[in-house]
Amino acid sequence: MLINCSNHPSHLWSAGQKEAAEAYGSILDMPFPQVDPNLDPEGIRQLVRAYAEKIETLKTDAVFLAGEFTFVFMLADKLLKDGVRVLSACSRRETTETVRPDGTIEKNSVFVFERFREYAHYSAQEDEFSSPRRGSGASPARADHTV
Repeated sequence: MLINCSNHPSHLWSAGQKEAAEAYGSILDMPFPQVDPNLDPEGIRQLVRAYAEKIETLKTDAVFLAGEFTFVFMLADKLLKDGVRVLSACSRRETTETVRPDGTIEKNSVFVFERFREYAHYSAQEDEFSSPRRGSGASPARADHTV
């Protein structure tokens, strides 16, 4: 089973996203909480504990998690530590811009689902660039990424 913990009910997903989700079994929608912007980290932790308990009770194969960033980060971290697979949706953005008669620009973006990607903990041991080889005189090759 895939738990959909987001503000995007699965009945509104594209056929491609539903098909990718069904690889994990049936889909169960779990509404994403309203996260009060005034919560401090301890308040977020309490909300995370409650959601993690609900999720783990359901013995799911994976959780699709999307929403307020600090809650998602903390819940994904907790679920991963507890051995639960956590997924994010990867989409391609198709954007069009239209110049209106008054000179303002209207921008329209459509997000096209491509795949799910699993969350993983960052591990410096797996980072080939974390400790350059000394004395080799060569720098490791790096991919050209713009940040």
